[in-house]
Amino acid sequence: MTLSFKPDAFVYDDEKGRLLFFAKDGPRLVRCSVTKNALVSLVADPMAGLPMERIYRRCRQRVQQVAAKKYAAKQFEPNGTVVVRRRDLAV
Repeated sequence: MTLSFKPDAFVYDDEKGRLLFFAKDGPRLVRCSVTKNALVSLVADPMAGLPMERIYRRCRQRVQQVAAKKYAAKQFEPNGTVVVRRRDLAV
């Protein structure tokens, strides 16, 4: 099945340095996250100090595409989360 992302269901966890977002695969909830380093790599001026939520909103489509590819390839963390890292966005 194709992932269906929840457009407004995301939160930045400063302690873990990750923005958490969610998708559905049919009735199944899929936890996803993107690292702070990955998000910062998507902005022209990383020193601008933009909030991670704002960067995610701007780059959501690209991050979600990578998450969907990793999900299809069954690339999960041990806890079942799909994590998008900086190296995933470089491809």
